[in-house]
Amino acid sequence: MGDPVVVPGGQTFERACIQACAALGVSPTAVAVDLSSSSSSGPLVVVPNVALRMDILNWCDRLALPHPSPLSPDTARDLVRRLMPRRQDPPPPSIAGDDFVVAQEPPPPARTGASLEEEIMSVLHADDPTPEELASAMASLRQATRENKEVRTQLCTPRLLAALRPMLLSPDAGVQVNATAAVVNLSLEPENKARIVRSGAVSPLVDVLRGGHPEARDHAAGAMYSLAVEDENRAAIGVLGAVPPLLDLFASGAAGPRARREAGMALYHVSLAAMNRAKIARAPGARGVSEGADAAAAVRKLAVMVLANLAGCPDGRAALMDGGAVATVVRMMRGGSVARGSAEEEYCISALYGMSRGSLRFRGLARAAGAEAALQPVAEGVGGVGRDLARGARSGRCAGKTTRRR
Repeated sequence: MGDPVVVPGGQTFERACIQACAALGVSPTAVAVDLSSSSSSGPLVVVPNVALRMDILNWCDRLALPHPSPLSPDTARDLVRRLMPRRQDPPPPSIAGDDFVVAQEPPPPARTGASLEEEIMSVLHADDPTPEELASAMASLRQATRENKEVRTQLCTPRLLAALRPMLLSPDAGVQVNATAAVVNLSLEPENKARIVRSGAVSPLVDVLRGGHPEARDHAAGAMYSLAVEDENRAAIGVLGAVPPLLDLFASGAAGPRARREAGMALYHVSLAAMNRAKIARAPGARGVSEGADAAAAVRKLAVMVLANLAGCPDGRAALMDGGAVATVVRMMRGGSVARGSAEEEYCISALYGMSRGSLRFRGLARAAGAEAALQPVAEGVGGVGRDLARGARSGRCAGKTTRRR
């Protein structure tokens, strides 16, 4: 969304699309206000959704993606016209003859979440379902949960989630891939996230991350990312062993960019919980976070975000310095791969500042890496959090102190 606005019904849409609907006299069923009468009763009143727009821009910045641009009026009108329901002609009359009668049949009723659940459960609970039947059932579940919010909520039941767990561990690639994708879709609804974790789905997802089908691993990383967005899920995800396989996937050069990004976002959210930072720092693959800082832009930014979180705990600081994180971060700042004043630069400075706290090693490592030259322009800047952190890291004022027990 380039220009989200709130309509009188309380929903948020792209401004140009809502204006196009009003101009064309169309009132989509998803909009809880009659747009078809807005032109005659007065102009449609919309309110910019500033909070959502800022969230979108921040999300784009975090993933190094371009900011979305508002749609032009012509583009919006073309889009609305393409999506407008076709006018239904009246049904033709029944054709009666001497020997036959042809009548118009009513369309089949739309399937509800409850009916789809029963359909899927009948396959999963059959005496001896074939892999093809199971894959078809999981594909139906994946398709049904892809775009329909109401169905996602209806299908996230303890019974269906319990039946999904063995499907995640299926040796058949089609079953496993579709089952993990369905979990990702179900997890999109905030009210479903805790339900999925409480259902015991995290452990099978961890097994998929460790040795599942490559496409299923990608989906499992996406599921972990989606579930870790919820605060109350982070501790459970760490306890159930998700950290090591997420680190392995994030550091894997053979994995696709999307899988690495989602593993990195999962690690970032998991590392927001203090108890998980030590787990990440002590994991065998922790060095991969520092190495990720030398990867492509999107992966590099996520690596620095995780580094900044890890630098907030003693175990994390030690592991980062052991892994060469000081030199890596300084090299990023001095090499021009991090834009001045960007969020990525702030994460770099935060990581250096965190490593400087309570560490006698930081001064020597920072001096050897040339941190002074990297931090000086920021420390002498006009202001902001980045300047204060840069001054703290530059002076190493905490380097001579010992860390207090907590």
